[in-house]
Amino acid sequence: MMTMDTHKPFAVGATVKVRYSSDQSIPRDQWSKELGVIKEDFGEQMADVSGRTWALAHRYAVALDDGRLVFVDPDDIEAS
Repeated sequence: MMTMDTHKPFAVGATVKVRYSSDQSIPRDQWSKELGVIKEDFGEQMADVSGRTWALAHRYAVALDDGRLVFVDPDDIEAS
C-alpha cells in the first residue's frame, strides 16, 4: 500500500509562498517565490496516480496573486 506524502501539509485557503517558474530551463533553485492562496490539496488522490511516469500529479493547486493557477509540490511551498 502506498502512503500519502504528508511533508509540510497546508490547509485549503492558506496564504502561502510558492517557488514556481513556467520556464523549466531555469534551475529550480532560481525560481522566484510568489504569493498565493491554496485552492485544493490533492494529497489523498496522489496515491492513485503515483505509478505512472507521465502527467505527474502535484499536491497543491495555488491561485497566485497575479491570477495564475499553478500546481506545486510540498517542497515548493512555504508559509507566507
